[in-house]
Amino acid sequence: MSLFSSKTWPLAIKLSLTITGVVAAVSFMIGTVMVVQNWKRSHEDLGEKALLLSESIAITTPKAMLRKDIWSLYQSLKNMASGRPGTRGSDEVLTAMILDADGRVQTHLHPASNPMGLPFLPSNTIEQEFFQQAMNARTPIVLSSGGFSKTGFQEGVVPIFSDQKYMGVVRVRLSVAQLYKKAIDTAVTVLALTICFVVFGSAMGTIVSRRMVKPLTAITQGLEAVGRGEMTDFAPVPVKRGDEIGRLSVTFNLIMAELAEKKMLEEEIAMSEKLVALGRITAGVAHEVNNPLAGLLNCVDTLRKHPNDNQLIDRYLPVIDQGLHRIKEIVHNLLVGLKNEENYETIRIENIDKLRDLIAAETGGMDIDLIWKNDTDKDLRVPGKLEQVIYNLLKNAVEIIPDGGRVIFRMSRNGTHLSIEVSDNGPGIPSQIRNQLFDPFFTTKPNGTGLGLWVVYRIVHNMQGIIEVESEEGIGTTFHILVPISTMKDA
Repeated sequence: MSLFSSKTWPLAIKLSLTITGVVAAVSFMIGTVMVVQNWKRSHEDLGEKALLLSESIAITTPKAMLRKDIWSLYQSLKNMASGRPGTRGSDEVLTAMILDADGRVQTHLHPASNPMGLPFLPSNTIEQEFFQQAMNARTPIVLSSGGFSKTGFQEGVVPIFSDQKYMGVVRVRLSVAQLYKKAIDTAVTVLALTICFVVFGSAMGTIVSRRMVKPLTAITQGLEAVGRGEMTDFAPVPVKRGDEIGRLSVTFNLIMAELAEKKMLEEEIAMSEKLVALGRITAGVAHEVNNPLAGLLNCVDTLRKHPNDNQLIDRYLPVIDQGLHRIKEIVHNLLVGLKNEENYETIRIENIDKLRDLIAAETGGMDIDLIWKNDTDKDLRVPGKLEQVIYNLLKNAVEIIPDGGRVIFRMSRNGTHLSIEVSDNGPGIPSQIRNQLFDPFFTTKPNGTGLGLWVVYRIVHNMQGIIEVESEEGIGTTFHILVPISTMKDA
């Protein structure tokens, strides 16, 4: 539907069609007025001509009627109709007659159908009306059939007087067939000119509209590039005019230049932030690895000096093993956090429920109340990395709460998302460090690496999910996670 809707057409096409429509309408109106005016003027001229012919016959008619010279009367009509040199008739004469005061035919151009001396008999109602008007006329008049038709006519009616005595009437009827033909020819000519004007106007309208819209097209393309975030290929719109579009182009160029500069600054800031983050990670890795590494080197140096001392070997080997495993854990967590995994292997919800027993074993015999509420469909499959997220949050909660504390796990389906909550009634998180929770290597635990929550944040972020923290000192902490189910594909 949108393809055929004028709302989606380019502005250049709309302007071109508008100009074409205006030119066509104006040309048609002017042509119609010309044809109508020409028809009316020619119609009136033909009426005057018919009247002149009737008057020319009426001049000699009284004497002939008094002498009852029927032949002279007929001859005058015949000469007028034949268009001989010296006569006025050049258009087609439909009929001509001379009637006396009683309506009897004195002479007729067609005597066979209208015998002389008998009353004139109109052929139809319209002709009866014309006959009555002619007989009642005491001054020259013109009778017209009216309308735009080749069968119409103009009739000149002139009353005949002799010594102010009414003797009858002369009627000469001329055909409008030639006028109709001329009017049609004029209409065809006007139509041809109209088409020429429309074609010329369309061409000019297309050229003008494209020149007018060209800056707007460039502006539109620039705005679309802004919407896509593509500012590098921006070329300023040429400004060649000082009208509204020219001023708009100048303003647009300024805006685009400022946006390009802003985009460049944002990219520089983003790069700086990446470098800062990389520096923090590097410093954290160096710090976390260097601490156990220094102790390991001391142990190795001592064992090198006393290679046969079994007591030292039994003492330092566990320390070396513990330090190496700590370094391995730090590197492993760091790699997991940095790896951008978009496709995860999926597991069943029941695998998440198995974490309950694993966390219970982590309590180490402490009196901790673990409340487990899983309201999701047991057949639902979730990314396997979600298990690591839940485990890390539960492990942190168990480690932070005192003996007799409570940990609550809730998981449910909320429309197109999976909702997860992990709550504890521990000491809470101070507000001044809450913004640093998900930073790498930030920890408040004496032996923590500071990578657990960072890994959790990275995994949830890669799942296009959301993780939020609510905490109040002395009351407890709640982690809220919302993950779209669309990312949970079947294995």
